[in-house]
Amino acid sequence: MVGASASSRQIPALDGIRGVAIFWVVLHNATAMELATSSRWLHLFPLLASRGWIGVQLFFALSGFLITAGLLDSQQTPHYFRDFYAKRALRILPLYYAVLFALLVVLPRFIVLPHSREHEALLWLFIGNYTPSLPYGFGHFWSLALEEQFYLVWPLVVWRLTPRRLLTACLWIAVGALLLRCVLAAYGADSWTLYANTACRMDALALGAAGACVLRIPDLRAIARQRQADVAAAALLVFLLGIPLTHVYDNSHLAGETLGYTLLALCSAVFVMWIALLGGHAPYGVGWLLNWLPLRSCGKYSYGMYVFHNLLHKLVGEPWIIARFGKLPPLPIVFVYGLVVFLVSYLVAFCSYHGLEKHFLKLKRFFDSG
Repeated sequence: MVGASASSRQIPALDGIRGVAIFWVVLHNATAMELATSSRWLHLFPLLASRGWIGVQLFFALSGFLITAGLLDSQQTPHYFRDFYAKRALRILPLYYAVLFALLVVLPRFIVLPHSREHEALLWLFIGNYTPSLPYGFGHFWSLALEEQFYLVWPLVVWRLTPRRLLTACLWIAVGALLLRCVLAAYGADSWTLYANTACRMDALALGAAGACVLRIPDLRAIARQRQADVAAAALLVFLLGIPLTHVYDNSHLAGETLGYTLLALCSAVFVMWIALLGGHAPYGVGWLLNWLPLRSCGKYSYGMYVFHNLLHKLVGEPWIIARFGKLPPLPIVFVYGLVVFLVSYLVAFCSYHGLEKHFLKLKRFFDSG
């Protein structure tokens, strides 16, 4: 039974989910370049890598689940808002602003970097998800901005609501996000708005939050536990039905960026809830995979990996691979390159965590008033 945020956070398999998500996202961004054609088995690799943005949807669902679980379990604490915002700040801001300071303030004094300073303020203010014109290498920071906006508002939403009422609100928010994307698309909104605007992507966060609510409503939790196999099968069926409906979740087309986002949000949220419900001990090898130590380790350092991977790729890796192999590098080379970016990102994130982040995380104990 998942009855407290602590128990949710202590399920090792949830780090495994982060590991899956970060692997897919890094592979996606590190291989987002024109490739030479290949007739070998690697021709499936571009299809898998190009759908790596789905990893962000998985991140959002997991974030919505864990943040809401913590907020629901701390509603009656004396410093509900202070504790939440302080802990989020200690987790996110030290590394984030250290990277911005190093790359936008210090480094330009010594070398010329390939980005303009025109939109730097958007990064400092966490509003970079409202324009695709972020400084070169920082394009992936849009999702960090969206998450921070969610953290800012969500405690106010959860504060006075019971889990059952919050569940209803979450479902309506998810429906609203889908309808908003449909309306905006009908009026000619660009793909970036549908992809990165906070209101447009609230379905994944809200449905993840709905999963946390279900596990805190005794009768619904009991039903979910009794019908766990049916719940998992239904989520898988929804995912499979979405494949033809969205042309294999192609978010460059209308069906993918409207219906596709919501289907993936639903599947991701149910998957996270299912893993939490089972305490990480899922059948069919899923539990084994998510509890696999290397994957959990990637999940532990996933925040740093997310921050660093695209900067390493855009500022170092991509210029090198193009200079070495031309504008159409061979597919096997790019495959290996994507794995190298992943491994280097892991090493940098490992050093960042132990050299910087964990010292701030130790301060969280001063904000445990529950």
